[in-house]
This record gives sequence, C-alpha cells and structure tokens, in this order.
Amino acid sequence: MSVAAGDKCHVIFIFIRSQFGNIHFVRPWTNANLSKTINTRPSEINDGIVGLRYDLGMFHRWLYLVAAASLLLGLACRQQSKPQPVVVHVFRDLHSPYAYELDHRILEFQASNPRLASGAPIVIKTFDDMDYDTALKSHFDRDLRVEVVILNTAADAAGNPAVAANLAHAVDICAAAKACPANVPAFVPSSATGASAEGGQIFLKALSQHK
Repeated sequence: MSVAAGDKCHVIFIFIRSQFGNIHFVRPWTNANLSKTINTRPSEINDGIVGLRYDLGMFHRWLYLVAAASLLLGLACRQQSKPQPVVVHVFRDLHSPYAYELDHRILEFQASNPRLASGAPIVIKTFDDMDYDTALKSHFDRDLRVEVVILNTAADAAGNPAVAANLAHAVDICAAAKACPANVPAFVPSSATGASAEGGQIFLKALSQHK
C-alpha cells in the first residue's frame, strides 16, 4: 500500500508517540514544589516556562529514538524534486504553406501545460539545422533523430524508404494546419523511444484533434 508524503509524516508522528508515550506539560516549577519532586518518579524538567514530565526508565531509549525519528521525519516530509522537462524535437518544413498555422498550434500546445503521465513537462523544439528537402533525402534516420515528423504531403516520403515506412502509422493533421482537404501526414518515427517519443504522441494527438 502506497502512502503519500503527508501521510508518511503522520505515520512517523504516531510512531514517535507510541515509543515515547504521552508527554505532559505541567506548571512552572516553584521553590515549593521543587523539593517535593526532585527525587520522585515521574520526574520533571523545567525550561523556565513549563515543566516536561517523563519516565526516567525511558530516558536512554528516548535519546536514540529522537535522533532516528528526526531523520525519518526529514526524509518523509522532504519535498520531492520537480521532474525535468522532456524535449520533443519536431522535423517540419519551416517554409511550407502550413508553417504559420503550425507555429500557432505549437504555441497553443505549450500554453496548455502539457505533461507526460509521469508529470514531466513537454517542451516542443523545431529542428532547424538543415533545410527540409536535404534532410528528407539524405539525413533522416541517419544523423537526423527527431520524435515527430510533419510532412507537407505524403508524396515527400517517396525519396526516403525510412520515411515511407512510417507513413503506415501517420495521422492527418490537416485541420490543425488549416490545409483540409489536403492530407498533412505526421508521425512519431518508429526509431523514437522513451519519454520523448511519449511526448511526441501526446503532441500529435493534440494536433489531430484540433478544431
């Protein structure tokens, strides 16, 4: 059974209480009651404000358990580090007739604060190291590795077998590109894996459902 961080703190508090027993606060010592309690059990500790009553038989165990419980409490209550963003690299034609609309779709997607199932934020980054035609003909799936490919048209895959093979699972994002009835195929390459590929699928789903 899993326990949330806040619940862990509560569980540890119950553990401390079960080990130490109930701790009672008493009135400040006075000269009158000092002589009466100095040699009796339970005893009282005075910090100048209130007295703290405890059983002397638990004293040594109390010291060890305070140190251990403090360590456990710190670990259980410590705020977990925020997940690192996952970058999804997108290959597309920056000079295509659809480039302007796709720019807007990317901005809309980012503004929606997209995240993986793990909670990691998704960041879209357009690949712009080489022009569209050169990358498709000579570099795709060799020294060009991306998580999302958006073609201008399905015919653009003809010159590269690796691109053509991925058309079988491509989705049409013509609505997001405002290009319908023209087909604008987009896909996550079969070579893409891991969190970035998962982010790519979430991005494509958002594009294919755009109204």
